[in-house]
Amino acid sequence: MYLSHPEGTVTYRNSRRWLAAFAILNALVMTGITLTHSQWPNSLSSQLYLVLGMLLQFSVLSFLVVLLTIALAYVLRSQKYYAAFAMTLFTIAQLIIITNVKVFSLYHFHLNGMVLNLLFSGALLENIAFSWSMWLSVGALLLGLIFGQTLLLLLSRKLSQFHQFTNRHHVGFFLTSYIVLQLLSGCADAFGWNQITAQNRYIPWMPTTTMRSSLEKMGFEVVQSTEGHNLPDTADGLQYPRNPLQCNTQKPLNILMLVVDSLRADQLTAEVMPNSFKLRNQAQVFDNHYSTSNATRYGLFSMMYGISGSYWKPILAAEKGSALFDLTTENGYQHFIYGSSTLTFPEFDRTIFSSLRNQLQQGNSKSSAANDLDITQRFITDLQQLPSNKPFFGFLFFDAPHGFSIPENYPHRIEPMLEQVNYLELNNDYDPVPFLNLYKTTAHYVDSLIQSIMEELARTQRLDNTLVIITSDHGQEFNEMGKNYWGHNSNFSLWQTKVPLMLLWPGREPMATNTLSSHEDLIPTLLTEAFGCANPTTDYSTGYSLFNLPGNDRGLLMESWTDRAILYDGHLFLINPLGGIDAVDQNYDSIDDRELPPEVLAGTIEHMSRFLKVK
Repeated sequence: MYLSHPEGTVTYRNSRRWLAAFAILNALVMTGITLTHSQWPNSLSSQLYLVLGMLLQFSVLSFLVVLLTIALAYVLRSQKYYAAFAMTLFTIAQLIIITNVKVFSLYHFHLNGMVLNLLFSGALLENIAFSWSMWLSVGALLLGLIFGQTLLLLLSRKLSQFHQFTNRHHVGFFLTSYIVLQLLSGCADAFGWNQITAQNRYIPWMPTTTMRSSLEKMGFEVVQSTEGHNLPDTADGLQYPRNPLQCNTQKPLNILMLVVDSLRADQLTAEVMPNSFKLRNQAQVFDNHYSTSNATRYGLFSMMYGISGSYWKPILAAEKGSALFDLTTENGYQHFIYGSSTLTFPEFDRTIFSSLRNQLQQGNSKSSAANDLDITQRFITDLQQLPSNKPFFGFLFFDAPHGFSIPENYPHRIEPMLEQVNYLELNNDYDPVPFLNLYKTTAHYVDSLIQSIMEELARTQRLDNTLVIITSDHGQEFNEMGKNYWGHNSNFSLWQTKVPLMLLWPGREPMATNTLSSHEDLIPTLLTEAFGCANPTTDYSTGYSLFNLPGNDRGLLMESWTDRAILYDGHLFLINPLGGIDAVDQNYDSIDDRELPPEVLAGTIEHMSRFLKVK
């Protein structure tokens, strides 16, 4: 059997030799693409490690693609189409690498199962606004990749004529080298060669190798750099709340939570959100308020549970809903739970609202702006049909600032304003002002919807017995630090974590405070002040009542998809997966002379383990 070459020009045994060269060439291209978007280290040893590590990592991945090519040809019994199979698979592989580079440049973590989950669940198209120019860019990129693979194929066939190495030789060489690389990484970790281990985060999907225990048993003196810094992972054995709630609700308040996705604190101004800004004089305002995350999953989670996002996994496994809804159900509340986009990804129907999952509703339109209007109108209609003596809990999750969506011909525009978002164009030299103005315009639009809700509450004379909460799940960044951070999910700076919090609490005097507060403080406030719970807040929360905050010297734990940090004394202490802690300021510049006090770290560890059962 022969490949697609002319018959008699090559034997079957030698016909696949070009695959090794093809894989190596692709690995070189992948390395070049990724290196150009990686931070270049200072020391020569780190530079060599980064280049060789990346090349070997991509070489192994390329040979896996080769094995898949061979397997595919064998299964389909179409061995003469090796070239077509290899080109197709490597085009896909290169597309994944380029996508990973973009993900890493925007969010500073590599493409992983969570992003793939977004894609395959269909939620990605709801969370990213794909414009026609972006689709054209993707199409041009795909054509370029196909052309490039054709050139690499021709070159690899030429190269295979000038050497006698087989595919097995190449595989053996790179796998051996890769094992050596992992051993080096393990030794670097054990002996504290931090400049080398720091490069692992730039090598896509580089597995973490630790050899401390083994080397210590062999008599080597290893560095215990993470001793005392290990934060426990989430685990089974949930005990939330720790004790049954003892509450005495005299006269239930209506509770209405208006949560605006991606709305950061500095947008609550007279220019951007004039209607909400006017409410400041009647409200309790917390001007130094932080989300517990730069992502929706953990931001909403802490807001509705009063505990850190580190409990997400055991809460999800147990499908344990928020204690707040145990109380609202017990007190006969009518629930209006509306999400502009889905409330099932992340799995809020199996966590926060698990006891109310059959009552969840979402927008029925194609754009975030239309969905925001839809849920607003449906909520107002529901409210009009509710008996005046029936208490209600309302939750509206607006999405327009997250989806950068406004209605067509929206009358109020903040100029100059971007018309369409092309995420492929975002880089450190991109002018953020038109993009930021589009974001501000979307916030102005949501503010108009909030105004219509407030007018309906006034019209139905419900303002005097309705607690209205205006806040957000996390912020949104537009490269304010000049470090090519855009959006959210990528760091814990104030741009991505500082959010507005305003309460309009009937019977309470207006106030404004700069005392540090957190999303973990909302549930203790509601349970103690609105539902009369006598339990100590430690029974169900790691936060405090917003009306009894401890001061600005507390440590706030923040979670994301891949990282965690502690905000303390105006600085961020970034905790890497191995437990090391790096101090940075709010501009994400390293600080060498700041250390996290041991008591703050110990308190954080206690917070993360408080509601886990002792085995």
